[in-house]
Parts: sequence; structure tokens; C-alpha cells
Amino acid sequence: MYNIVNIETLPDVFRVESIISLSRGRVTRRSLSYAIARLLREKKLVKVKNGTYSKASDPFYVSTMVYDGYIGLSSALFLRGLKTEVEADIYVCTGRGQHKATRFMDKTITPVNMSRQFYGASTVNRDGRDILVSTYPKTIFDMLSKPSYANYFDMYRAMKLTPLSKSEWKYLSYYLCNSSTSDIRRAGHATDGIAPQWFTKKLKRLSDAKTGVSFFFKHRAVNYSPRWKIYDDIGITRWNNAI
Repeated sequence: MYNIVNIETLPDVFRVESIISLSRGRVTRRSLSYAIARLLREKKLVKVKNGTYSKASDPFYVSTMVYDGYIGLSSALFLRGLKTEVEADIYVCTGRGQHKATRFMDKTITPVNMSRQFYGASTVNRDGRDILVSTYPKTIFDMLSKPSYANYFDMYRAMKLTPLSKSEWKYLSYYLCNSSTSDIRRAGHATDGIAPQWFTKKLKRLSDAKTGVSFFFKHRAVNYSPRWKIYDDIGITRWNNAI
């Protein structure tokens, strides 16, 4: 048992079922359970959830491995040095359906379904491990596309302290041009007066080309912006001077 199941042969993050399947009969469920119990006692493994374990203790890295996704939203701003406060929640964007949140170490890992926009990430090295993290413009896009998970104080403060470059505005424009009218209107309304003129004009043209109105978050007819044809029920622009 100890020759077959040891810390060196195990992946960084693994499921019990996967190890048994890949072993092709060389590892039984009982022997693997004994080995895992021993490694947990020796603090060489950490339990993530039932049937899933990790050799790594970094919740950001574990998040991406468990959910096969990238770190996004305010969590991405933190890993990219665009905010300094560590939150209790870690947001991991996934490309496949809905998942339940998981408690790991002292964090809550919250999966966010980005199946239609699952792109725009690059690696950040943290303590010797590469972690997939959304780029700066993709982080802004994800926050505007998923308002129920976004911290807009963090978004505005990051944009003020570290303004997007010309190329980053172009990437954000590209993402929005391939998204919904509501995303376009959210972005136009949220960045009006902050974004370059060409960016605002482009979004305004796309917004005006569509009839009907949009909602920022909940379907509440309050704080209407006729310029962007959107109801801003959360009053997002109150954070545009965040420091």
C-alpha cells in the first residue's frame, strides 16, 4: 500500500474516484482510505470536501484545480495587486454549469458560472505555483456581467489607482462587443466619464441600436438612465470616486 499510494504519486488536488480509476485495480478503496488517513494525520494532505483532497494549502490554487476554472472578480484584483484586502470569499469562474460553494481552510470558495465567456485569463505565480487568473480587462468585464458577485467599490478603486491601458480598453471593448446588450449598457453606464471617448461612443452606438430597456441587477424600475436605457437599481456610480 505505501509503495503504491504515497505523497509523491498523488496529484496536487485529486478525487478518490479518479485515483482508483486511474490505478486500474492496483489501488483499492480501502488501501487508499488508509493512506489518505495517514497523510491527513501527518498534515501532508488537506481535505477540500468529501472525496476530494489537496497537497496544497493555498485556497486560490486549490479553487482553480477543484473547479477547473480561473480566479476572477475581486479575488483576481487581489492576486494581480490591484487591491490589498483579502476577503473571506474566493471567486472562481467556471466554464461548466452550476456548482455549490465549498469551505476550505478559512475561506469560502464561490464558483461563478461563466460558461458563455470562459476566456481571458493568464497565470500568476504564487509561492511557486501558477494560478490561472482573469486579466485586468476581463475582470472588469466579469464584474459588470455578473453584478450579483461583484464588489464595485473594488472595481472603481482599481480603475482609479491603476487606470486601464489603451490595449486593455480595447480588450474590454472586444469582450463587450461579443456579449449581451445588457452587458454593453452596464459597462457604458458604469464607465461613462472614465473610459476613453472612442470606447464610450462605440458602446453608445451598440446600445442605441437595440430597443427596449435593460436592468443593472434586479428588475426594479428605479434610477433610470435614458442615455444608456438602463435601470441602475444599485446606484453603481456612487462608487466612481472610490479610493
